[in-house]
Amino acid sequence: MNADQFIATIVDEQVIRAIQFAEARTSGELRVFVTDKLVEDPMAEAWKTFAGLNMQDTAHRNAVLIFVAPKARKFAIVADEGIHHFCKEAFWSQLAQQLSEGFKAGDYTGALVRVIEEIGRALAAHYPRLKGDVNELPDEVMRD
Repeated sequence: MNADQFIATIVDEQVIRAIQFAEARTSGELRVFVTDKLVEDPMAEAWKTFAGLNMQDTAHRNAVLIFVAPKARKFAIVADEGIHHFCKEAFWSQLAQQLSEGFKAGDYTGALVRVIEEIGRALAAHYPRLKGDVNELPDEVMRD
């Protein structure tokens, strides 16, 4: 993945729409974070970002973060304990593979949207949206 190409071609509006569509069916929360840093361990950085964004403070502990570090050509998908309880490593590995293939093909926005849709389906299956549910976290694509 070329960092400049990724950053220049990702269409925030499409990613945000995918997040909003997914969250319309679940009490779960999804976020996408793109870092400009050259990270060595994307999983550690993703968890650090997850905590920094207070994603562990959702009511059902069912937030998911897609963390992308284009300069390092790395990414990570991390999920809080509520959704991780239902969706095991095989699910997250399959999503990582799907995201990797999309990124390698240069379909940055499309790959993110497809993975967000998959995560949204999993969240909705285990945490359907209930009456009175509120959006606990902003939906925008975050960058540092």
